[in-house]
Amino acid sequence: MQRMKEVLYTFNALCLGAILLGFVALYFELIPAYMYYFLWQSTFVFLGLALALSVYFNKSKLFALLLFPLFFNLILAFPNTFFTKLSGTAFWHIVPLSCAIGYLLLYALQERGLFSAFGALRTTIAIAILGLSYAALVYFSPALQTALNTTLLPSFLHQLTQTNDFTVIIVVIALLFIFLVSLLFNAYTQKAPFWMLAALCVSFLFRQEAHGFILYSLLASLIAISALVRDAYTMAYIDTLTGIPARRALEERFLHIGSNYLLAMVDIDFFKKFNDTFGHDIGDEVLKMVAKELSQVKNGGRAYRYGGEEFTIVFSGKKREDCIMALEEVRERIFRRGFVIRDQNRPEQAPKKTPAPAKPKKERLSVSIGAAQSFKGKTPHEIIKLADDALYKAKESGRNCLICD
Repeated sequence: MQRMKEVLYTFNALCLGAILLGFVALYFELIPAYMYYFLWQSTFVFLGLALALSVYFNKSKLFALLLFPLFFNLILAFPNTFFTKLSGTAFWHIVPLSCAIGYLLLYALQERGLFSAFGALRTTIAIAILGLSYAALVYFSPALQTALNTTLLPSFLHQLTQTNDFTVIIVVIALLFIFLVSLLFNAYTQKAPFWMLAALCVSFLFRQEAHGFILYSLLASLIAISALVRDAYTMAYIDTLTGIPARRALEERFLHIGSNYLLAMVDIDFFKKFNDTFGHDIGDEVLKMVAKELSQVKNGGRAYRYGGEEFTIVFSGKKREDCIMALEEVRERIFRRGFVIRDQNRPEQAPKKTPAPAKPKKERLSVSIGAAQSFKGKTPHEIIKLADDALYKAKESGRNCLICD
């Protein structure tokens, strides 16, 4: 779980860095003018790829949000097809509002998959907003421009951006809402919309020029693609219950594990008792607690969920004695900690008289560990079989112990 948070921080840092780098490139005109033709072609390619991936992974939220930069880039690319004459003033007044309001409304809807009623609703709303935006661009009038340009912010704030105050307020509300809601999720596809809108807003608020919109539309598509790919990797390689790498990640680790390593198989003692006595919800909590402790094993060990109540810990390039000490330490830590069962019969309403605090029920919890050191001529799968054999010996020896072959 800690590693997932670290990767999320890296994702956010990369998105922020890319947005700032794009702003510097635009401000100092580091990109030659002839390069924007190729950037424009790339924008359509990557927007198409992002849309295709969102369909493949059944992500209605990103699919609908990507329609906005795609549609407005098509308008810029083929103005004579969509309009008799496209007004630049109309574009920079309507498009920012359309994107901000669209992202705000579409992000508020729950992710239920593209091929569902929620997905159809989200796509319909996106198309409706784009339709209204198109009508506003066609019938943009001086009266509408005057209404949007009404001064609402203090003068020192008004001068910070190139757009009108009403647009700034809507953009800030949309960004703040999406950011706060995204804090509730760990999925990259839930984090990406904030950075996609933030990228587009740089061109809306500070660089009102076609080149800037093209560059940041390309960046928005790349953010969406990276989020979709990263979520796909997480689903395939990270155990969703415990948050630690899953068996597929272990198999990948075996492909480049080297020649000097130690594998340990860890099994929760009497785990069936927790499920039968307290229910599967408590069993899941036990699995998460044990996984958390194992993920903190010292000496560079890496914990994986092997399956069921079994875990695997891999040490690469470490001395056997140091690995055994690290395993013994985590085994003792789990045993000392135990597992506290919360009272499931607590009354819904607080009693009039405060009762004496009940002593929490603490169940004994332990793990058995079998370990095996690599040696020449044996594959990782053969070593893990030896570790599994050692685990059964630990079980037969009374559990809550470690045996290393």
